[in-house]
Amino acid sequence: MEEILIFLLQLVLEVFGQLILEVLAELGLESIKAAFERQNRSVPLAVLGLFLLGASLGGLSLLALPARVWKPGPIPGLSLILGPLCAGAAMHAWGRHRRAGGHDTTNLATFAGGAAFAFGMALVRFVWAG
Repeated sequence: MEEILIFLLQLVLEVFGQLILEVLAELGLESIKAAFERQNRSVPLAVLGLFLLGASLGGLSLLALPARVWKPGPIPGLSLILGPLCAGAAMHAWGRHRRAGGHDTTNLATFAGGAAFAFGMALVRFVWAG
């Protein structure tokens, strides 16, 4: 029972960390998009780009934290599914909130964009963190 609680705490902290990076990335990309007066591109192309951006940031994070932050839980790799699903749902809610306030958002503020970014980051860390 204790292992499951520790795993759930690790998952929450991992998702929260990814969300902070995703919200900061969304705000930065939104500013760039507004400066160049560009419209959102097709979702499949954006998802691929956001996956690559997440993977790149995951790789950069290995420079700062080369070892696993948490020991593997009872089901190794579960965070590759749950983390992106939670992050995608949160980014969808963030995008809906921003659009309701009259802000223009990028494809990162959608479920698919948020999940792709989080999956890219999590996948790189899962494969290469020692």
